Amino acid sequence: MKLAPFESRWAEAAMQTIYPGSLDIGLSDIRAMDVGKFLCELMMHLPWKAALGLRIAVWVVALAPWFVLRRLTTIAQLAPEDRERMVAILVASPSYAIRSLVLILKAMGALLYAADDGVRTRMAPPRPSMIPLRVKRVHAA
Repeated sequence: MKLAPFESRWAEAAMQTIYPGSLDIGLSDIRAMDVGKFLCELMMHLPWKAALGLRIAVWVVALAPWFVLRRLTTIAQLAPEDRERMVAILVASPSYAIRSLVLILKAMGALLYAADDGVRTRMAPPRPSMIPLRVKRVHAA
């Protein structure tokens, strides 16, 4: 199962809204991480039910401006501020299904975002390669 190009654009717009990055603290924007390629590979390896769930999540978030903002447009055509407001409304929805579908996109985006070296280094600074171990001797009774 593969996402259509327009579905991929919708998913990228949603993930860009969820993971905008911050130059102030050294976090990259998810757009620099080739979201389209990631989604293509992800869809090829997901079981069909999970792939269907991801596709439904993309459609719900993409078409949410029709219901949330009362505009006949998709998430890809919205200004960044409107995207953020819409995603915030969806995450706070009283419907568990809507909240869960948005969180599916957030979780899939997290797999890509946290795999970036710059983001990972910022989240957890590198540790020394050798960690000294202290072994206590066990005395025979």
